[in-house]
Amino acid sequence: MISSLVKILFLLFIMPFNINGEYEVHILNNLPPNTPMLQLHCASADDDFGHQYPDLGKDYSWSFKDNFFGSTLYFCHFWWGFKQNVFDVFNDARYCIHGGDKFVPYDTTKCIYGVQEDGFYFGTENFMGKQNLTKYADWLSS
Repeated sequence: MISSLVKILFLLFIMPFNINGEYEVHILNNLPPNTPMLQLHCASADDDFGHQYPDLGKDYSWSFKDNFFGSTLYFCHFWWGFKQNVFDVFNDARYCIHGGDKFVPYDTTKCIYGVQEDGFYFGTENFMGKQNLTKYADWLSS
């Protein structure tokens, strides 16, 4: 009886969590042609992806599993000509980033960032694969 109760309580505890634990971060280079090359450097405490130079219109992405405590954090530093910015791209297992509830639905597992001339856009895609991105941050002067 106690064993069954423990199992039920455990299932109730883990149900709100992404059971698979698999997340994706996508960085889309939506900058205009004939402009400086986009450079980015993304990392976490355990992973460092080095400097990346995604082609125009291309997607740089990676997938990962959140840690047991739900405290996984990835950040990216972006450079474009004389502009730059750095921010967390994943730090919340529910909405990709703290405050992400303004941009994506609850339990989003695919975090998409569009890099454009006027700044950074953030969102996800719907069940049909259509991206829904909203302005998230501006470029900063270097």
